[in-house]
Amino acid sequence: MDIARLSLRKVAKWIAIVGIALIVGASVFMFFKIRANAKAALREAKNIRVALRSADIEMYGEKKTIYNPYKPYGLEDGTVEKVNELIDVKGTYRITAYDNKLHELTGMTYTKDGYYVTFTKANGKIKWTVDYRMNIYTFDDDDVD
Repeated sequence: MDIARLSLRKVAKWIAIVGIALIVGASVFMFFKIRANAKAALREAKNIRVALRSADIEMYGEKKTIYNPYKPYGLEDGTVEKVNELIDVKGTYRITAYDNKLHELTGMTYTKDGYYVTFTKANGKIKWTVDYRMNIYTFDDDDVD
């Protein structure tokens, strides 16, 4: 009976060790996966910014800008087409700020697969922020009177 109890303790100990190792391994894997995807989202957002700058230069010749605060996503008509000629956009981008005096993009957001990239430029300083957002719960309901 002591031998059975001893081997049962060993089995339980090994199961606990394997379980802890799996949890730690999965956590480390997810950390590096989220970080790698965040870097990819940042790279895509930077490419969109370059494409927007190029589109702005083209539209400047037409006496227009890429920014129109009254249009969806802050994009003037024709901007999306010019950006799509240069790069393949996989997410959604929005212009949040534009300096009309300098003809310069000063604010932009880019979202893709839960990653939210924010670009701001103020006083010659550029800041990129990448956040990961996870939907925890969605509740759909009907409004019945």
